[in-house]
Amino acid sequence: MSTQHATSRGTYHPLLGTNVEVRVIARAATVPAAYALAEAAETVAVNRIVHLQSVFTTYEATSELCRWRAAEIDEVSPELTEVLRAAEHWWRVSGGAFHPVTERLRGRWLRAETDGVPPSAAELAHLVVQLAALPFTITDAGVQRVGDCTGLDLNAIAKGYIVDRAAEAAAAQPGVVDVLVNAGGDLRHIGDQSLRVGVEDPRQPGGVPLQVVEVGEGALATSGPVHRGFRVGRHWYGHVLDPRTGRPVAGRPSTTVRAPDAMTADALATVAGVLDWPTAAAIVSASPAAGCLVVDESGEVLTCGAW
Repeated sequence: MSTQHATSRGTYHPLLGTNVEVRVIARAATVPAAYALAEAAETVAVNRIVHLQSVFTTYEATSELCRWRAAEIDEVSPELTEVLRAAEHWWRVSGGAFHPVTERLRGRWLRAETDGVPPSAAELAHLVVQLAALPFTITDAGVQRVGDCTGLDLNAIAKGYIVDRAAEAAAAQPGVVDVLVNAGGDLRHIGDQSLRVGVEDPRQPGGVPLQVVEVGEGALATSGPVHRGFRVGRHWYGHVLDPRTGRPVAGRPSTTVRAPDAMTADALATVAGVLDWPTAAAIVSASPAAGCLVVDESGEVLTCGAW
């Protein structure tokens, strides 16, 4: 029986608005051969990310999402259909706490940064009314626009989907035994090894982790206002907006979700970061093999489900 050698290759790539870590472990008869297999699998993962980024980005007018929401095309790819279907599912399950059409609402808070004055209650109420229903439907015939989709973005769910597809593509390559894809905290791991991942303490960013969790086959995603938000005058607002009120969520410094896949973890991190804790815990606990850890306004750590 020939000896099998394992070697690991891990690098960072400037994609998806962050540095994406791709780490692959492969086995082969020699170390150079194992390294070549790991390198080839990493290339497959990166190419998958590049392709899917071109589908979902809202920063390029030529992306499939931008062309569809501008009504330049009517038929969409299976990838875009799958993510739109998932977005519709989480919008419905969360009672609107997850919403894929918040670009105008976010734009209004960005303008508030420039003006130094928060939006008025009347402005926010007007924007929220426009979010009462989704501007698209999904049937057996495909995706159809039924309203104005120009404000639609899938940033709260598409990154997780892309991470999943990249990890799965790499894991399917010859000789590969372990894969990690980590896009700024949205991570997916496939393989027999177990990862130790630190959950950042929002009260001490970059300091000692709040907890260290073991991640086997599965995913992890974190949402919170520590690193992103709106500076309006002297006040700091977190970037997570409640589509039901139009206001930034307060009292939830950090939400981390573990789930079987990164798209589910991504969506649930947003849902649990917006809803009150009892409602959020019920939704997370009802999701297969999902668990959640949140830090509330007082610093109390709460967990639910399969955490």
